[in-house]
Order: sequence, then structure tokens, then C-alpha cells
Amino acid sequence: MSLEYVLQKDGILFQYDTTFTAISYLSRTITIEKWVIQYRKIKDEILLNTSGIITQNDGINIATKERAFLDLLYLNGDTYFDNLNILDNNKIQALLPIYQSATLIKRVQKLFKK
Repeated sequence: MSLEYVLQKDGILFQYDTTFTAISYLSRTITIEKWVIQYRKIKDEILLNTSGIITQNDGINIATKERAFLDLLYLNGDTYFDNLNILDNNKIQALLPIYQSATLIKRVQKLFKK
């Protein structure tokens, strides 16, 4: 499921985005009628790690809000989030090692100092 969808559904982002964003092994944008699907490339080590990913009964994989938050922050750099209070910082800290990124750690620390 889309990163933004997860974050909007959980009230972390309030802005509506019509683009469906998926994490993939390649970057590509596909438009089908009125739908835009944007595949965002992420390192295989992150993509294949299922920590923070829930497989629903219908077989669709969806990120937890903490995983979606970290994926988006990792991919986009400095990002504005409307409400970080509902994120579980312990879960974020447990997921951070997946990314092996000192820059991401600094971004997370900066956001939670506010």
C-alpha cells in the first residue's frame, strides 16, 4: 500500500495525494486512466526486510505507520509531517537499523526534538 495512504489513514499527514506510491526495486511512474502509480526505488536490503510490514488477509502487504514514516523520510529527505504524536518511538528505534543510515537517524532525531 502507498506510503502516503498509510500516513494519511493514521493522521500523520493531512494533505491528500492522488498518487499511489509503492516501494520497489526500480523507479517508475505509470498512469492508468485517472490513477498515477509511482514506484520508488529503495535498496534491496530495505525492500526485502519485512519488519514493520503486515500481510493482510487478502494478501496485500501494508506498512505500519512507523515503517511508512521511515520509508518516506528515507526516500524524500526532510519532509513535513502534520502529527508525529501517534507514532511509537520505540518501534521507530527498532526499525532504524534496517536503513543503515546515519542521515536518517539525524532526521528522526531532529523531528522528535521539536
